Amino acid sequence: MTETMTFDVIPAGTVFSVDTEQRIIRGRAIPYGVVGTKNGRQFQFSKGTIRAKDGMKVKGWALHDQAHAYGVVTEWDDTDEGLDVAIKAAKTPEGDRALAQADSGVWDGFSIGPSEGAKYQLKGGVYHAVDIPIHEISLTPAPVFGGARVQSVSFDAINPGGSTVSDTTTAEAETTTEVATDFSAISDAITKGFEGLQFPQRETVSATAGGTGQVTEELPYRFDGVAGSHSFTQDIKDAYTSGDSEARQRIETFMDEAFAVTTGNVATLNPTQNRPELYVPNLSYTRPLYDLVSKGSIDDKTPFTVPRFSSAAGLVGDHAEGVEPTPGSFAATNQTISPAPVSGKIEINREVWDQGGSPQADGIIWGEMLNAYYEAVEAKIAARLKTTATAELNLAGAVDAPLVASLTNYFAGLQFVRGGNRFTAMAADAKLFPALVAAKDSAGRNLLPVLGPANAQGTVDGTFDRIQLGNQTVRAAWALAQGTNTMSFNFVPSSVWCWTSTPKRFTFEYQVKSIDMAIWGYVGTAILRDSDVKPIDYDTADA
Repeated sequence: MTETMTFDVIPAGTVFSVDTEQRIIRGRAIPYGVVGTKNGRQFQFSKGTIRAKDGMKVKGWALHDQAHAYGVVTEWDDTDEGLDVAIKAAKTPEGDRALAQADSGVWDGFSIGPSEGAKYQLKGGVYHAVDIPIHEISLTPAPVFGGARVQSVSFDAINPGGSTVSDTTTAEAETTTEVATDFSAISDAITKGFEGLQFPQRETVSATAGGTGQVTEELPYRFDGVAGSHSFTQDIKDAYTSGDSEARQRIETFMDEAFAVTTGNVATLNPTQNRPELYVPNLSYTRPLYDLVSKGSIDDKTPFTVPRFSSAAGLVGDHAEGVEPTPGSFAATNQTISPAPVSGKIEINREVWDQGGSPQADGIIWGEMLNAYYEAVEAKIAARLKTTATAELNLAGAVDAPLVASLTNYFAGLQFVRGGNRFTAMAADAKLFPALVAAKDSAGRNLLPVLGPANAQGTVDGTFDRIQLGNQTVRAAWALAQGTNTMSFNFVPSSVWCWTSTPKRFTFEYQVKSIDMAIWGYVGTAILRDSDVKPIDYDTADA
């Protein structure tokens, strides 16, 4: 249920009457120009600000409870002094009860019930009505306005002669004498300083707990010759000499709203913020060598053997009728793989660990440790490839068409190796790969263009991480570009292996000041057939 702001009102001098014979209750629903307090706020109404809610008849309720609806407003007189109304009570138990309570003087006041959309303007701490649609006017025993009590009640049905019972209450005035202080010099100086400044109105805010009304609040001080709702110099005096907290709040709020504040002025109030959720991590490693080789899983460092072919002869030959074939020979061998552990550790101060953050510090650090682990695996594959004893293909630093021709001739020759070309993986170092990307023909056209190849031997991928030379894919491998003695490799994937374990994370809390976080894993690499790996040396200086 929406909380409704209501105002119990009976002004002095207003006749509240009950005609039990005609079943009519008359009175002033709201006085104009009178300030009343409701729920700690002060309100004031004026002529023309109150209206019936669109499309509705204003009802007569008791105590703002629709369960006690008793009648309908039949007369509406919006005078300069206030809104006078007449409510016709229905011939119902509620109507009878309303007449009896009003007749006895128990319910001797009216109170309006504003509807959704009520608007007020805050001036000098008082909410002035702007547009107040209402849907009911209630009888109440407790009007808000202390001096607005019933002066006369007409009981025509009980006193046919029209006699009147009067009850007049006079509010006592309380006077306080104060010694005048001359602040004219301060006032003149401040007024001169504020000349020409523009002070916009404050924004509209909700005036009710249920959000059913609006208040437009103007600034409390004016410096354009028009009187504001408060005196700036008087508020300074009251705030800083008399300790008036309301005056001090008005001064401070006004200074905040009326003057522009630069970021430089409030640098200490707006310190640099840490935004861990925007953390920029270290490199996210690509793993071209790991992608190219065959892969397996291990759980520990236990050595294992891989059986592999050694030699064979005379396994198949022409058959002579009636002659038993000469037995052939076959020999197998095995290769022992000895995985090696990979580990790392970092010490994190307990204060950092406890602070956490978003993302948490330990998560950030673990991500970097994983990157280092993947880098180590890639480096181990590169190191294993460099151990092959196979004779290298030396390109002698060729460029452009001779370079492309040398490689295409090499690939074409692989078709005539016993068993055909099985060399489907190629990883290029930082010398060969750029030379292939830059290769041009005699007319200056790229031999390996990114788009629209014409009379070219292949293409370069748009991300420049691989080259397509015929059907051979050449991957750029950053792990091969370490040091000056670099090599590229063309190999059979099933002959080059990498076994890894899933990296494990350990947390050790054996001391007070810090926590150790560690990573552990196993890596094993092997070339099962040296002849299936072809080193390619681009620069003769590296031979």
